[in-house]
Amino acid sequence: MTNISKKLEQIERLKKELSEEKERIENTLGKEIINQFGLNYESLTKSEIKEFVENLKDIYEIMNEDQSSNSVPSVDSSSVG
Repeated sequence: MTNISKKLEQIERLKKELSEEKERIENTLGKEIINQFGLNYESLTKSEIKEFVENLKDIYEIMNEDQSSNSVPSVDSSSVG
């Protein structure tokens, strides 16, 4: 029974570590976006932040569409010539 308790404690510890790592990554990403765009986040409202992120998402999707439509299938050099 103590073995099960130890395993449960280990699982809970891992869940906490994962949650903390996820939060760290989200914070780092947010800070990098703020820095790269030179945003004054102190004066942004929640709706302005949401609108900015939606616009950023739209641009990202357009870029991905452009890349996938511009990609050319690779040619195997052994079949050429």
